[in-house]
Amino acid sequence: MTLSPELSWTLTAPVIAGQARMRLGRKQREGRLSYPASTERDLTAELPTKPAAVRLYSNAGHCSVLGLDFDAKDRTLEQVADVAYDVFQAEALLDQAGAWFLTDHAHGGTHIYVLLEQPLAFLEARELVEAMARRWATLDPSPHQSIARGCITVPGTVHKHGGHRNLTISERSLRERVDGLRTPARALRQLRLNFRDEILVVKAKRAATAAAEPHSTPAVYEAGAGRVMGQKYLALALEGDWAAYGYDSPSEARWAVLWSAMATGLGREDVAARMSDGRWAGLWALHGHRHAPWATFAGDWERMEPLFNATNNERDDSVHTSDTSANSHTGGPSIRDTHGVIRTWRSLLHEVETREFPGARGWTRRLLLRAAAKQSHEIGSTLTATGVRGLSVATGLSLQTVAELLREISTESDPWITLTSRARGREAAAYELRIPDRYAEAATTVRWTRGKAQALRPVFEQLGAPAALVYEAIEHGHGSSPTTVQQRTGLSRTAVTDALTTLAGWNLIDGDPADGYWLTSSDADLERLAERFGVTHARATKIATYRAQRRIWWAYLDRHHIALHADDLVADAEILALLDEMRMNDDDPPPVPTSLSAVA
Repeated sequence: MTLSPELSWTLTAPVIAGQARMRLGRKQREGRLSYPASTERDLTAELPTKPAAVRLYSNAGHCSVLGLDFDAKDRTLEQVADVAYDVFQAEALLDQAGAWFLTDHAHGGTHIYVLLEQPLAFLEARELVEAMARRWATLDPSPHQSIARGCITVPGTVHKHGGHRNLTISERSLRERVDGLRTPARALRQLRLNFRDEILVVKAKRAATAAAEPHSTPAVYEAGAGRVMGQKYLALALEGDWAAYGYDSPSEARWAVLWSAMATGLGREDVAARMSDGRWAGLWALHGHRHAPWATFAGDWERMEPLFNATNNERDDSVHTSDTSANSHTGGPSIRDTHGVIRTWRSLLHEVETREFPGARGWTRRLLLRAAAKQSHEIGSTLTATGVRGLSVATGLSLQTVAELLREISTESDPWITLTSRARGREAAAYELRIPDRYAEAATTVRWTRGKAQALRPVFEQLGAPAALVYEAIEHGHGSSPTTVQQRTGLSRTAVTDALTTLAGWNLIDGDPADGYWLTSSDADLERLAERFGVTHARATKIATYRAQRRIWWAYLDRHHIALHADDLVADAEILALLDEMRMNDDDPPPVPTSLSAVA
């Protein structure tokens, strides 16, 4: 018999989910369906009206269900037949091993959910599912290949091609399984034995990948977020796949991560917080094999800290933090007047931007102007010369888009910014904030907006521009109703509704259409979420790339002996000072020693 979608979802979703969260499907341009982090929200007992997937792993990096996704990609007769054959083989093998599982079907594809008696660590689950995928060609291992992104649609959910994922099982049998029938550890051992040859191939492939990976990667500053770990060590902290990076044991890998964390300026409490809230589930997993993980972490930190401090002192390379108080501008009246001009400029823009730059097309222009105002505040001048790369980091836009928008906005008849000097040699193009003549009178009476100047806060690179605008509107007191939010942002009603749902799903706001909306989050919450999404590291990677490009360009200038006038040299010194302000000229931190020996 076939159960109703509502009953299937209500009974199975909480069991299959590694944590009480779900993601809703979103169609891509090419027609594919994805489940981005921006759609994630609390798991509900009611069946969602859109396709929905649940996260397989907990914040500690363990799963209670193996989700086997047999996919007929184009739904041809041959592919459907291949799926049916692989599923038949898989169910027979699972039955033989003594496993308990559920099977659902939809449009030629099949999911098998192996219910586990004991939670399985990420690396063990990934290794076993990847080994199965080597034997069964239609099995997609991707749901188990990432702690943060691994998710799978479950019985009852809406399917992207119509209908629902259907369970062919009696209600009584389903309730027996979800209420307590689980696959014992001996059955998992039998499965590993059956796939021992494939597991050896998977391990060899990971080892070959590790041999090609360099052991050290630079860490760079990301403005406002401090020094950011290199890709390798962050990947270990996120996923814990120590063998993929050539380490002989989890102990060696966790020592490398902790050493790198110290080099970024993170303290013991900072690292512990990331392990606790799921941002660094991989690092927790590297400790999880020990009897007392937190005691192991504390012992590792206490042993490593004096070694790190001694090495750091020998290099005379002090650890940096993101504290920029030394760079704050506390000069005389001219500095204060300059900040007043900047605040007037951005407050005026805040009042008229929905009319000046309407719709989705206008959002990127508003974003670029906000970034220019933010940089102006940071350096205490209405004249900025950080170039397209600095603006690209601040806005999340590409270099080409930034360059095109700068040209467009600065060449308008009565522009908000003007080009004061073109790029030459090492000197970046300089742009100055300008209050348009048409708003000169309004500028004398405009009320200053509250809060700091913001471009695109990193978390909204993942959650989207509409969510950024709606969050800002609520932040500035315009959240009394969806209509008020819509008027303030210039977005469509649908875009406002979706953005409110996204923000509420991540617990950034609370409220309803009748009572209005208010913030339930702080800047620190936004930064933590950005780190969880990987946006912070992506920005740092972008800065590292731009630094390398800048060095190549400067080396080219030096090789060709391009002469600069005295005025140019003065301007060049100012440019270097601005780059220092943005934390883009820092030296790399001490690398993680390859000779560290950890106590396993």
